[in-house]
Amino acid sequence: MRVCWLRGVKPATLGVMSNMPGTYENSDVNLYQEPERTSIMAILSLVFGVLGCCTFVTAPVGVLLGVFGIFGISRSKGRVGGMGLAIGGLIVSILSIAIWAGIVFGVGGAMKVAINQFGATTEGILTDVQNGDFDSARAQMIAPASDVSDADFAAFYASYKADLGDYVGLPSGIGELFSGYGAVGQQIQAYNGRPGFVPMPVRFDSGWILVIYVMETNGQGGGTGPNGMPPPKMLMLIGPDGQEYTLPADAGDNSSVNRPADGGEVQTPDTDQADESRGE
Repeated sequence: MRVCWLRGVKPATLGVMSNMPGTYENSDVNLYQEPERTSIMAILSLVFGVLGCCTFVTAPVGVLLGVFGIFGISRSKGRVGGMGLAIGGLIVSILSIAIWAGIVFGVGGAMKVAINQFGATTEGILTDVQNGDFDSARAQMIAPASDVSDADFAAFYASYKADLGDYVGLPSGIGELFSGYGAVGQQIQAYNGRPGFVPMPVRFDSGWILVIYVMETNGQGGGTGPNGMPPPKMLMLIGPDGQEYTLPADAGDNSSVNRPADGGEVQTPDTDQADESRGE
């Protein structure tokens, strides 16, 4: 074997150099190492997760970005960083979804219980009115609604049936409950803040209709009904155009229309009749 001595280099020095690790012997080492960058998906996942605490819409997006961010970082062989941000964004997004789910189902469950209690009485009254069992309907209410005559009940039924159709049923689940309130939300605004008013969406032949169960609030509500709630002193049906159909007939704020059962001329409340008589 031929040995080439480098000029000016001692053999001992060559021995040391031969023992140094070779810079180019490892083929896996890149001559140019790219600087590590932070994953955009990881950053956005955390941002969307935090925003999800305020609005539910961004939380699911944060979960997706967190999953894709973790996957992309693990496949980058060290070129992309931000694993902690991606994991944090994923966790925060999941927590945001859990919080919103708890709020929705908690509030929805409470609303469903209230609707079942008030709605059961409302359903009983409307069903009895439609079946012509006015004594049974009257027994579920207190004055002044319980004092109306059979003719008033018949006129009440004829008035709303002509425009709204027959009563169909209450919301059957949380989804229908929110859908119903969304459909009658505009009508509810006119009755917000009134004591004793319990608004609820009820399905008629024509669609969702706002029904207002009006209780007595002065402590003289006649006890509680079979569902544990005070019986109504008035029942109001609000049409899509804001038209009121009330029981008793002259209790509404707007121009309640009660058509007689025989289909005769439309009658208006006493206040409207008085205004018309003065105009004549």
